[in-house]
Amino acid sequence: VSCHQAGVAMASIKDKCLELVFVACRHGNSWWMPLLLVGVCTLNSLTGGVLTMSVGMLQMALFNIIVLSRKYSFILGPLAMSIGSLVAAITYVQIMKSDGADALLEFTGAKGSTWLEKANGYAQDYGVLGLLGLQIAPIPIPTAVLVIAGMLAKMNEYKILVTLFVSKIVQLTLGAVALKYATENMTPEEFIRKQMLGEEENKEDKDKKGE
Repeated sequence: VSCHQAGVAMASIKDKCLELVFVACRHGNSWWMPLLLVGVCTLNSLTGGVLTMSVGMLQMALFNIIVLSRKYSFILGPLAMSIGSLVAAITYVQIMKSDGADALLEFTGAKGSTWLEKANGYAQDYGVLGLLGLQIAPIPIPTAVLVIAGMLAKMNEYKILVTLFVSKIVQLTLGAVALKYATENMTPEEFIRKQMLGEEENKEDKDKKGE
């Protein structure tokens, strides 16, 4: 019963997030949208991505909406997400400096993880280039793990923050350009519905049946 209730609760959360996303689709050009994305991204980074079904989904959707709604200022999407990650990274650095390493490792679930061991090894062996490679890796690595790895490798905190911020914004900007190119004739809402609900496929199936 508890598993069923948990499933229902997760579905309800997803539905509520989708409602918010579809409302946000009408405000992609609003000045406050990038600020909202900064807040959502900061929260998602600070929680280590454990709220993927809610905050993580909102983060992805808001980024796509901002990018697809703007012709030239779409760069605000990558910038907002990079700032959100930077705020979280600064917070993690301060925790590490205040002898809160063990608590941070426990909170983020990084303690004893193979990801942390690999990240720490790259940071120790290659320094900035190691962190850069981890940041742009195909498999996303939480900001907390990258910061902890850099700090444990005795890297300068400013080098860690600058490396993560610059690599993040370059990576996201390239992704935004690719997104705009691949969805040239789609509105933000059409893309969200295709991505999260698969509605385009349903429409295509109906067209085929009509033929």
